[in-house]
Amino acid sequence: MDTDYRILEEDILRLYREPIVGANYNNTYGEENLINLVNKYRSLSPEEMKFMQELVTGYSQSPDLASSYVSVGVLHALGFSQQVEEAYAWAQTQDNSGHFTSHFDIGKSLADHFISG
Repeated sequence: MDTDYRILEEDILRLYREPIVGANYNNTYGEENLINLVNKYRSLSPEEMKFMQELVTGYSQSPDLASSYVSVGVLHALGFSQQVEEAYAWAQTQDNSGHFTSHFDIGKSLADHFISG
């Protein structure tokens, strides 16, 4: 394997952070982050895709709301329905489960609106 996964992980994390969710009209709910993450995934080799899928799946169950709902949107856009269901199940275990699930719904809606097959 030629891939330096540390560099790939840093690049993926940067796509979560830049631009900042809510910082401008074009990224009110993380639309740009979602699009950039999906495009990144689609540009990777199969081994790198697997690595990114594992990272995004982990972030979908993060207490950081922006990371988790953008991740759910990415997983939804890429057709990983089992991972999306697992994120919703995780959210149900949280004290503020409704807050998470409503944002997960937003992430899925963003994916449906901004990502084409």
